[in-house]
Amino acid sequence: MHEKPGGPPHVRLVHDEDRDRFEALAGDGVVGVLAYGPDPLREGVRDLRSTVVSAEHGGQGIGSALVRAAVQDSRERGLRLTATCWFARAWLERHPEHHDLLADVPEEGKDPR
Repeated sequence: MHEKPGGPPHVRLVHDEDRDRFEALAGDGVVGVLAYGPDPLREGVRDLRSTVVSAEHGGQGIGSALVRAAVQDSRERGLRLTATCWFARAWLERHPEHHDLLADVPEEGKDPR
């Protein structure tokens, strides 16, 4: 597991590569998880599949911090992104500075069909 910066002050973000997920930890417990996996149809594309934050920790920016960590890690690894998770997809839509990573956006000058 690798610790990632950028979470709320009371939460540690870690990347558990063996389990294909980013975790938000508070104390000794997991309070949020973003699960991902490879896109089965496209090489070099990471699918952000599910973001879950415990009810008592909701609304504290933990889900956003998890998506941000996954996006940063994907950029560092040269991976493109897709999001079947509604939360991650909405986050990506609100952050155009990361649209260059989206596998579902046609490259400039290419026909999307």
